[in-house]
Amino acid sequence: MKIGYFALLGLAAAVAVAPAAMADEFNFSFNGNGINATGVLTVGQQSTNSTNPPGYEITGISGTFSDTNVNVSGAITGLFTPISYVNNPLVSGFATTPAGLSYDDLFYPAGNSPTVCFELVNGVPTLTYPFSGGLLDIYGVAFNIAGPGGYVAELWSNGDVGHGPIIYAAGLANATNLVDLPNAIPGPNVPPPGVYGSFTTSPVPEPASLLLLGIGLLGLVAVSAGKGKRPSIRRGA
Repeated sequence: MKIGYFALLGLAAAVAVAPAAMADEFNFSFNGNGINATGVLTVGQQSTNSTNPPGYEITGISGTFSDTNVNVSGAITGLFTPISYVNNPLVSGFATTPAGLSYDDLFYPAGNSPTVCFELVNGVPTLTYPFSGGLLDIYGVAFNIAGPGGYVAELWSNGDVGHGPIIYAAGLANATNLVDLPNAIPGPNVPPPGVYGSFTTSPVPEPASLLLLGIGLLGLVAVSAGKGKRPSIRRGA
């Protein structure tokens, strides 16, 4: 009986540990208004130069991307020119594609991305986009799409615009021009740029967690088998 109890306890611990473990990879999905992207984000260490709370550096991405608005689809073949984090007192350290998509390749698993968009206005750091919040910040992650055309796509968070739910967006460009990015030029009463949709992530369980879960299951099987083979003891009258 005690053996069965401890086997169950081990299984419960395995189940509890598996989803809670900090994974190096996250499944992701974006869907909305003609754009669909699914795949896996590979996440590295926290950036020492990013704004509090610090974001985790996205070091790789794979999956598929499609945009029916402009009939573009293909495999995600990796990050667009992975960013090199340098000392920058204004932002996390962002880069831009030739077509003008800005990105910083940072991921916030707690969904608490900070305000990062400061620009120099007459030599003074000025907050030009005050919204925050989300698994990505407003710069987001930029990645290459396989196939002709040299397409680069991007996913990001527009934050809690208007103090409502977190708004996620996507965009597409080629080597020189924006291809699908509504409201690209902000202005009075102009919504934040991007094709809006839902963005979700889930951690990919680490092998150690899966191994622990397997050991717990094997323990239960062994205990069950032992009970089935245990001979009964007849008591005398």
